[in-house]
Amino acid sequence: MAKTKQLTVWMASGLAELGRITRTLADAGVNLTAFSCQLRTGDSPLRLQVDQHERARQILQDLGLRVTEEEVLRVTVADKPGTLAEISARLHDAGIQVEYGYGAWTSKSRKADLVFAVSDLEGAERVLRRRK
Repeated sequence: MAKTKQLTVWMASGLAELGRITRTLADAGVNLTAFSCQLRTGDSPLRLQVDQHERARQILQDLGLRVTEEEVLRVTVADKPGTLAEISARLHDAGIQVEYGYGAWTSKSRKADLVFAVSDLEGAERVLRRRK
């Protein structure tokens, strides 16, 4: 479990824009380690975690995009039924609001990475650290 920086790129909706942004980062050698995208009318948030945070932020700004930055919690958990329910209950019981979350896993690793934007990052770390 770790606090990590996340970039949010506010982009015009559409797969063409998503492709342009991710192609530019790839061409610069920046690797995505997590992403979440919600395409909607108007500006859409593209949330990115990358291996070269500052470089990626500069590249995105150079494309003329509005980029914001925040700390989120990234948790690696066992890939088994009930894990997200347990985490959600622990955060709720501690009075910590989840603003949004996303995750990814592969069947081969038997692990999942979950990302949470929460109202109290340090509190969430304490609560979730005790679950081991």
